[in-house]
Amino acid sequence: MARPAQRPLPAPRGRADRWQHLVTCAFLLEETPAERTDVAARAYLRSVLEVFERDIDPVADFEGYAVRRLATSLLRALDAARPD
Repeated sequence: MARPAQRPLPAPRGRADRWQHLVTCAFLLEETPAERTDVAARAYLRSVLEVFERDIDPVADFEGYAVRRLATSLLRALDAARPD
């Protein structure tokens, strides 16, 4: 049985937990029923943006910066493709 897509995820603490958060999001999204994947994907991307905060320094944490840029771009693309 699939887990609910809207379940809040625990806020990770520290750099290592950020990666665990991404893996958890991936597993939860795979288990989401097809009719809810759009909503779930947006929720998970927003949670990624909370974990990988806006003030990430690309020089000190390029990987984190890259994840944040990707999540931002994917969320914008999903929003642009959403029918009104």
